[in-house]
This record gives sequence, structure tokens and C-alpha cells, in this order.
Amino acid sequence: MALRRFPRRIPLLRPLLAAGLLLGLGAQAFAAASGDFYRDVSRLNRILLEIDRRYVEEVGSRKITDAAVEGLRGVLDPHTAVFDPKDYTDLKVSTGGEFGGLGITIAIRDRVLTIISPLDGTPASRAGLQAGDRILSIDGKSTHGITADEAVEKLRGKVGTEVELEISREGLGEPMKVKLVRDRIQIHSVPYFGMVEGDVGYVKVNSFAKKTAEDLAVALEDLKGQGMKKLILDLRFNPGGLLEQAVEVSSLFLEKGKTIVSTRGRAEQSESRSESDPVLGSDVPVVVLVNGGSASAAEIVSGALQDWDRAVVMGDTTFGKGSVQTIFPLDNDGFALKLTTAFYYLPMGRCINRPENGVRGNRAEEEEEEDAEEEPAPAAAREGAKADTARAKAPEKTFRTASGRATTGGGGIVPDVVVHPDTLNTVQYLLERHTMFFKFAVHYRPELEKRKIRVNENWKVPNDVLKAFQDFVAADTNFAKSKTRAESALTYFEETLQKELELERDSVGARPQLKEPIEKLRAALAERHKSALAADPEFLREGIKRELLGAFLGEKARAGYALKSDRPVQEAVKLLKDEAAFRKLLTPAPGAEKTSKEK
Repeated sequence: MALRRFPRRIPLLRPLLAAGLLLGLGAQAFAAASGDFYRDVSRLNRILLEIDRRYVEEVGSRKITDAAVEGLRGVLDPHTAVFDPKDYTDLKVSTGGEFGGLGITIAIRDRVLTIISPLDGTPASRAGLQAGDRILSIDGKSTHGITADEAVEKLRGKVGTEVELEISREGLGEPMKVKLVRDRIQIHSVPYFGMVEGDVGYVKVNSFAKKTAEDLAVALEDLKGQGMKKLILDLRFNPGGLLEQAVEVSSLFLEKGKTIVSTRGRAEQSESRSESDPVLGSDVPVVVLVNGGSASAAEIVSGALQDWDRAVVMGDTTFGKGSVQTIFPLDNDGFALKLTTAFYYLPMGRCINRPENGVRGNRAEEEEEEDAEEEPAPAAAREGAKADTARAKAPEKTFRTASGRATTGGGGIVPDVVVHPDTLNTVQYLLERHTMFFKFAVHYRPELEKRKIRVNENWKVPNDVLKAFQDFVAADTNFAKSKTRAESALTYFEETLQKELELERDSVGARPQLKEPIEKLRAALAERHKSALAADPEFLREGIKRELLGAFLGEKARAGYALKSDRPVQEAVKLLKDEAAFRKLLTPAPGAEKTSKEK
């Protein structure tokens, strides 16, 4: 997403701030617009002016403006928006990569503000704050009922200022007060990297912020120093970010001069190429992991590496967000317009944008039709499209990579190898959703410390700890209230049946006959729920160890251990170890021609 400054104009009429606020245009801009546009916007201004003057009840101009903005989004695309001052500030923080704060990840757990993890080298870690600590008050004001966003706003501030937290912790009798001095906190878009098996390295990239390429280059050099010969680049659940960072990250893998992405819109066209030699040469095989949460800049990187046959893309079909958003500051009050101004096109001509993710102009459609080759989509593309039932099926338009392999455009990045993560059963899903492993780690850590047991990578979960976890879950009232889909369906059935019986004259006689089988079914489901908790002890042991490693050694240890049970990661390791299979995936089918850009 490119950040650009748009010159401020004086709006024609204050009630809308509509022509000015929504469209970023004032009197001078209107002069350059077509006559129809001028007349239409003048009509809109008049409507809003009359509402402001004459409507039966007073309606604030902000409320009218917000409604008009939402109406505009209905005819534009889901990524166009107007930011208020707070949202605009948050956007600049997320893409800028630095802010003044304490260095903690927080969330609401059981209606209490809870520290999920302190970041290494920050005021929070230096003060000894731990995962699971509950923040009862901030600067003397209770956090009861606070939202996570409200808490973030209170915890962030100017570097050098002081904040006091009241903390409760498992194993401590009384809450403790801790004073911390805010420091400059850098958001790390590369939260973890390490060696996963043998000479296979792994890097996780969460987003594309100001220093992503720089952080990734450091990680790659570190891994090379550890003997890395093969790499897994994990872009799953990466929502994207800055366009220039997508270009710089791609440049770490591609030869100098290679096209990475081009943008085409009504008011702009551009092309970005690799401007430096790669940090990781073509002798290092790469697998890029993606899924439905990979979008925008993550799709540019994975698509560019796929187009140049530099990496095998593995996982699920990506989101398909192939549009450029530009930020236009609107006034001195901090409002800004995020406007879709172009579409992304990958090196071999395909657009990754799904039609449902934006308004597609006729010109963009025509250009793709001209570039696309008229032939059936490859089997991998069809398999990925069939598996992706969460989104509407996108039109399949076949393109060629640099070597001649078939790829699909217009519907995200279809992976070369489709790999789905392991499916959790209902009880396992509920355990993860209710963060029961995290809660247990917080609860049980004092007991392990009292027994002078230090959890490390070689520690194995003994039976007594497994039993303690099962007892902990059974005693948790919130988890006990959670229902499987079958239990929820039974409750709905019983309520519906009750309403029907109340309308029937013989309902009194029917209730006893139906009550017994319903109670038997409920008891059977409860027993099934209980037995499922003990059905897969290895899953429980993995979850317990994962969160205890995080509690004792920090987030990096937790993340590294989690990779061992991550199916797509393990499939990537298997592929990288099989050099013949890896090369075959990057080899075009017999008779396929190279793209014209490589002839």
C-alpha cells in the first residue's frame, strides 16, 4: 500500500464536508472535472445542505458524512475507506513499525486484560512481566470492562513517560504494582526464524512494514551462518502492507533486473524491478507457504517467485487482494482517505485480484483476456479452486511462468502443491478457542517452579501433568459452558419442540414421553465430549508443552516447537529433502513453451 500526500482543498460546503471529505476535491478540483461530475456533486451538496437546514430533527454533520462514506463504499470496493484521526494514527504505526510503549501483547481473557507475551528487550521483559499476568489497573484506574483497543491506547505514549500497572499473577497472594518507563518499541514483522530440520531453515513474515526486508535479510544471513541450504518462507495469514517492501523482499531472492510487479490504474502505471543482487542465490531451494489469509504484498512476493520459477508455492489458494490503496490526507484534523487506485500485475501478466475483492474495470478485464492463453487450467489450479469453498470460484485464466509452467490468474495465487492444515475435532477446536493450554500454563507454572522443574525443548510432559491439565479443563466453568455443534443443535431442537408442544392441546401428555429420550441423548453427548478430551493424549501433550515453553522460555521457543506439529511446514521439509521431486515441480510439462517475455 503506497502512502502518498494529497494537497488539501477547501470544501465547498461544510455540512457534507461531503464533496471535500469524501472525494478530496474542492473548488479548484471541480473546475477540472467534467460537467456531469460537477452537477452531480453539486446536487449531493444541496441535498445535504437541505437536510442540515430543514430536516425534522437535527442530524449531526459527522453522522451524515459517515453514512455518505458507507454509501460510496457500496459502489466502489471493500478496501476504500475514510480513516478518522485515531484509525489513521494506528495505520501509520502499523506500517511505520515503531511507537512508544511497553512491549507486550495483550488480549481479553475471561473478561480480564491479560498479557499474552512480553517482547524481548522491552520495558515489559526487563520488569519481569510474564505471559498470563493480569492487568487490574493502569495508572490507578481499573481495567474492568476495558477493551483491548482502549488498553492499547492507554499503554502507548511518548517515549520516556511513566506508567504504573497493577498486576495479579498465579502463585502470588496479593497483586503487585509495577512502574515502567515507555520506550521506543519496534514492531517485528519477522517474529521468528530458525533451523527446523537438518539444513532446512524457516522464516515467518507476519506483515510488510517499513523494515520487513531489512529484518528478513538479517534473518537469512543468520540462517546461512547456521548452515542453511534450503528455506521455508512462511507467508500464511500475512495480510500484506507496503508495496515497496514487497518489492524489496522479492529482490532478496530474484536476480537484479527481474520484473516483480506492475500497477495499472486510470491515473497511474508503474513497474518495479529488482534493483540489487539477491541475498539468497538460486542454488538455495525455497518453498513459500501461503493460505487464504495471505493477501496483497504477500501475494506479490509468492506470485513473483512463482512466475520466475524461483520457489515452489505450497498451501491453500490465497485471498486474491490484488489492488493498490493510496492514502490521501484530507485535512488538518487527522482524517484521511484510503482509495483504491490501481491493480497489481505479476511479472508474466496475471492479475491476482478476485472480482469479489474489488470493482473490476472493463479495461483491466480486456487486458487480461488479451494476455491469457486459451487453454485448460492446470490440474493443481483446479484442485486448489475446488478446495477453496470459503470464497466464490474465480474465473480461471491460464498464464505461463518463465520456464513455461501453467499458472492461474484472476483468483489469488494458486499453490503448486495444495496442502491443508490438520483438521481439529470439535473438542480440540474448543480447547484452542478457549485458550485452555495457555491458561493451564499460567496456572501450573508456579507448581513446576516450586518443584524446581524447568521446561525446555527436551522436557516431556509426564502423566501427572497431563492429568492435572484434564482436571483443570474439567473444573473450568467457561469451558464447561461451551458446547459442541451437536449439543447446540440439541438445545435448539428442544427449545423449538417446547414451543410447538405449547401450541398443542395434548402437550402436557406429550412432554413426559419426549423428555426421557432427549435427556438420554444429552447424557450421551456429554459422555462423548468427556471421552474426546482423553482420546488423543499426544495432542494434549503437544499443546501443554507448547504453552509451557512459551511461559518459561518466551514466544520464540513456543513458535519453534509449534512447527513440529505444523503439517504444511512438515510437508515443505519433506519436499525440500527430495531434490528430484522439488525440481520436477518447477519443470514445465513436455511441449510447454517459455513465456514470450523470456524468448
